Amino acid sequence: MIIYNTTWLKNLIIQDQMKKVQQDLQPGELLSILEKHPVGFHSSNLFMRIGLFVVTNILTSFAFGFVSLILSNTQLLESPTYYIFLGLISYTALEIAVRVYHHYRSGVDDALLWTAGGLLIMAPYVYLDMKYNLNNVASGLLLSGMISILAIYFTLRFADMLMALLSFCAGITFVFFAWYEYGFLPFATMPFLIMILSSAVYFLTRNLYKKHWIYKDCLRMIQLASLLITYAAGNYFIVRELGSMMNDVTLSSDQGIPFGWFFWLWTFGIPLIYIGMGLKNKEVILLRSGLILVAIAAFTFRNYYHVLPIEMVLVIVGVLLLGISYGIMRYLKTPKHGFTAEELEGDQLLDQLKVESLIVSGTFGDGATAPEGTRMGGGNFGGGGASGNF
Repeated sequence: MIIYNTTWLKNLIIQDQMKKVQQDLQPGELLSILEKHPVGFHSSNLFMRIGLFVVTNILTSFAFGFVSLILSNTQLLESPTYYIFLGLISYTALEIAVRVYHHYRSGVDDALLWTAGGLLIMAPYVYLDMKYNLNNVASGLLLSGMISILAIYFTLRFADMLMALLSFCAGITFVFFAWYEYGFLPFATMPFLIMILSSAVYFLTRNLYKKHWIYKDCLRMIQLASLLITYAAGNYFIVRELGSMMNDVTLSSDQGIPFGWFFWLWTFGIPLIYIGMGLKNKEVILLRSGLILVAIAAFTFRNYYHVLPIEMVLVIVGVLLLGISYGIMRYLKTPKHGFTAEELEGDQLLDQLKVESLIVSGTFGDGATAPEGTRMGGGNFGGGGASGNF
């Protein structure tokens, strides 16, 4: 399913890891490793990638605009088939750019990917929405379902982490609209459904992360999104405001909601659970998510209980977080209890790819074999010339 050369992907990981530790290698070893593990991808750094993305979008816009200008006197421009045709052309160009010219996150492939996706989604969606005059819920179901399906395909095909994020968010949106329209007591059960679904996706992606190294970035992105959505589904502010909007009612500032105690407990408890799980399992995503959500919990509390001005609350929380972070970094400057403030290189794909074995076999596997006449041994205490006989 993946379009990229998997051998090159493995070699790319090996090269990246070895470049990070090149100061520990002997002179010439890095060059030898790079030669033994070549990569044929055409990639760009961040600034070049952004530039090529913009230029490619401009060129495709000019090309499609020129074609549309030629066909402006025909009825073809009013048909969704024409825009689907342009989307298929963009996708064909994307396949050629990756398969023939080996573009890999160069900016050109990114632009073609999003251009193709946008055209293939919007053309049929606008046509169906206008033809059947869909209501808001049906329109949301159609759009989120189409985006989810196409984004999943693009994720599996091109291992694009933004497409992975889009597919997950679109899937959650589809479930939201479907449960809102057809679910059992949707207003009361929606938060719990989203909580269960998002947390299940998180644990599923954790297991998949250990098996599918090609999609590691995609799975990490989905893990982060699932953690945030799991929290957001039970956040008191979101549940209260979104629920009142869905029910088309206006709540007074002192009016609560059913199971309000549970959502307040969720608002403040989940960030602490994330931090605790992150410390126990040594997972950076959980730790950082928990710390961010602590500030969001403080903002939620301040929105309903005006103890201090909001600026003061945010400043206090920020100072506390910075102070705690600085203290922990100083404390962990020398590793303690399996934790360290230093950036580790071990949290990569070395275990999955057996990089050490690949490097050793690739670097030393072609070495010359010693001549038969230079064999050592013969000593009474294990050889090595102990008895003087080589």
